[in-house]
Amino acid sequence: MWEGKMGGKNSSENSRISAPPGDLPSGEFSCAASLQAMATAGISGISGISGILGSLLQLEENFSSCLARIDALVLKPLLQAEPQDPKEKENFQLLVLLNDRFQSLWNFTEENSRILRGKSQLENSGCIQDFSILWKGEVFLSLYIQYFVTFANFVVVQGFEQAARSKSDAWKLHKAVLKEFLRDFTSESSLGLALHLVLHKPFQEHIQGYLQLLSQLHEQLQEGSERDVVATVLQEFGKLESFISQVLDEAVFTKELWKSLGYKFTDVLCVPERRLLEDSRNLPIASGAARSERLLLFDDVLVLIQGNSFQSFDLKLVWVDENCGEKSAPGLHSLRITTPEETFVLSTKDPQMKAVWRWKLEQAVRQALNGKRDFPLWGRSGEGSEAPSRRFFTYVFRMEGRLRGATYEGEWLWGKPHGKGTLKWRDGRNHVGDFQEGLEHGFGICLVPQRSEDRYDCYKCHWYQGKMRGYGICEYGNDLVYRGYFKDNVRQGFGILENFSAEHPFRYTGHWENDKKNGYGVWDDKERGERYIGMWSDDLRHGEGIVVTQSGLCYQRTFHAGKMVGSGILLLEDDSVYEGNFTEELTFVGKGKLSLANGFVLQGTFSSRGGRGLSTHGVLSTAPEPRRQLDQLGLKEFPVEKRWTGIFEQFLEFLHSGCKEETEESYTGFHIQTSKELRKSQEYLCCQRGSEEIFWKIEEILEDLVEHTGPEALQGYLEKALESSLHPLGKLLRALTAAFQATFAGIGANRHLLAMAQDEVKFYSRKIWEFYLGLLRVALERKGRAPAEDADPSLGKGPSLVLPLILPGFYPELSMLYMLQHQREDELYCQGIVELSLFPDIQLLEFLDVQKHLWPLKDLTLTSNQRRSLIKDKCFLSATECLQKLITTVDPREKLEILRKRISRNVPFHMGNTRNVPSHLTDTRNV
Repeated sequence: MWEGKMGGKNSSENSRISAPPGDLPSGEFSCAASLQAMATAGISGISGISGILGSLLQLEENFSSCLARIDALVLKPLLQAEPQDPKEKENFQLLVLLNDRFQSLWNFTEENSRILRGKSQLENSGCIQDFSILWKGEVFLSLYIQYFVTFANFVVVQGFEQAARSKSDAWKLHKAVLKEFLRDFTSESSLGLALHLVLHKPFQEHIQGYLQLLSQLHEQLQEGSERDVVATVLQEFGKLESFISQVLDEAVFTKELWKSLGYKFTDVLCVPERRLLEDSRNLPIASGAARSERLLLFDDVLVLIQGNSFQSFDLKLVWVDENCGEKSAPGLHSLRITTPEETFVLSTKDPQMKAVWRWKLEQAVRQALNGKRDFPLWGRSGEGSEAPSRRFFTYVFRMEGRLRGATYEGEWLWGKPHGKGTLKWRDGRNHVGDFQEGLEHGFGICLVPQRSEDRYDCYKCHWYQGKMRGYGICEYGNDLVYRGYFKDNVRQGFGILENFSAEHPFRYTGHWENDKKNGYGVWDDKERGERYIGMWSDDLRHGEGIVVTQSGLCYQRTFHAGKMVGSGILLLEDDSVYEGNFTEELTFVGKGKLSLANGFVLQGTFSSRGGRGLSTHGVLSTAPEPRRQLDQLGLKEFPVEKRWTGIFEQFLEFLHSGCKEETEESYTGFHIQTSKELRKSQEYLCCQRGSEEIFWKIEEILEDLVEHTGPEALQGYLEKALESSLHPLGKLLRALTAAFQATFAGIGANRHLLAMAQDEVKFYSRKIWEFYLGLLRVALERKGRAPAEDADPSLGKGPSLVLPLILPGFYPELSMLYMLQHQREDELYCQGIVELSLFPDIQLLEFLDVQKHLWPLKDLTLTSNQRRSLIKDKCFLSATECLQKLITTVDPREKLEILRKRISRNVPFHMGNTRNVPSHLTDTRNV
């Protein structure tokens, strides 16, 4: 539709050609007739472009004169007869608006006449640039469109009939004048029709005059750009002529409908801007199962009437499908109509009627979605594009179901929310995210209000067919935060639950089943300063478990429904070991065995005397007894392959799904630990990426994987992949790192867990390698290739290739465990070094059995008081430098390289001479 800016009132009222009623000729008054006569006379004598310009000027001046008479004889008297009835006042406002449109068009005609008059008085007039109708075509069209749309609105509400029945005294007196000059006003009942004709017929015939002049101008011009411009404007004015005719026909068609319907329908449905496009009484069509007896298609709604009730459907949310997928009755041709909450079938007996209804429905829906009618309103049957199946709209669900009362704003597809959208319930729930076929599907953020307090639970999660599934972060209103996996709206699989409140801070890292802690998990009680590592069932400790306290105590027990049962092992800080029963306060009770650090063993029955100390009845053995290896816990009770199955299951599902990019974050998103990162990751999936980020798209990852299978290329690829948070291997490593730190960092840094930590890191390397092979298999399958049976033998050593690459990430925890485990040996070693440093230089050289000709002393007779020791100057400084490098180096590989360089130096010494040397230094196991 042409949309031009309305012309301003450039001409003053005094410049208009206006005539009061008394100055009009006493003969018949017909604006249409006089205009037609003028147009015919003006065009018959055209000679060249200048002649056409003169005819256009005459056309505009006569039309302006005609508008002056209409304004004086019709509009001004009508506007003076303002009604008092409230409903009639609404129609009167439409008349006021129609008058505004009329005045704007009249002003523009006056302005065009003035311009043409000025051009015609010039000597060199007669060129195409003098025709303002060509260069201001959009303004011309816009003014006419606005006028006739408002005119049609006034027709629809029967405004002219109402105006003709006005009881105003001024209007009654003016009727006599109108009868004298309006030839169509022959009786009281015909006044409305006469007003209708006089306010649209002159405009239509004026446009016909434009078309004739433009056709003459087009014939006068030769082929070229100017002729093309005239042809374009001529075509647009032809469309305008069709548009006006269709607008008037629709207005009359709609007016007759409102006359035939009862007030019950018109009071609700009758809107000035609404147009009837088709009626099933004119073009028969029926709704299935006797759903309605009449169907009305308007330009904005589809209405089904049954008896005294009706249903209306917004066309923006109506989908039409000629392949309804249902068996029609013999001899019937059906269309399926889909709306957000209902689907029904329309049937006709004639295939041509079905085609017409389908075309009209499609065009009406498309124009409703565009927010404006076509220009012209209708083309020929079969023309025009179909309405898009994807749409954006707001809708309130009314029928029974989980969405009753909810408001959805977003994208639609075939009657269901599909794409991005927002769903709001009346109870305060709010879901923003992706939808598919009417259900939450993909990433979404859901707010759920708590009933008791003014707080919300915020779920930022992946959804599958209306339920939470995959990785997500939930921030509960009670200061709890869950980061982990969901399934069917409950916590399921691996996850971390943390309480940030100051009263009872805790953190659980482990497995969940049906929204409860179940399986292997780690519980940090920050208030009590202890950590539980072990099995859970129904939110309670159940099975084998290890408890590590902040004071350094560590014990292993069996739990049942949250309570300790049976005997256990308690490892004390001084290396004493107690085997037996003890309370939660770590008090020995019942039968037990206490193995002291000095080798003594106390075995018997223990009891507490109510604050008076511990009493025992048993046997104390002072004979040395070989100690069992009880200092390392958890190896048998918690097999490494059964600890973190929830993490590996998600990554395996990602492999089995074919590594689809849209599900990658759902399965492998645990590397994201904050809500901000989670939202950012979803924006990352939807936005354009830089060249570096594109490298880590799953398609590029799989493509690159196949190209780096050689031994040298593989190591570099793995190193780069494990360092990236966008690569699946890097995501897996970060999830495993979070689980490892939850177990062995902080309170868990206990020397009795060293072997458990070592096994876990080694197992990580094996699982990462398995996952790499799974990715490689998927990449080869996408290329239609099978994994080679005679693969490179070096691939079998994959875990040993991965281990050095992941070890730096676990170094802080492992380093602390190593230091705690070897703390006593290190103390003995340091004590020996201190004692060796007290040896005189000569005695130290003799102890090291260094040959005398290699001694770096020039005068062996000199005493230590006469010279400075070259040993201190050289050897000691070199050793100090080496130690400093080790202390300031974080990477364990660099530490090993420093030690290797020091050891590789050829310094001959032997440990055979042990005289005068502390005994603990001769034991090489301690070094």
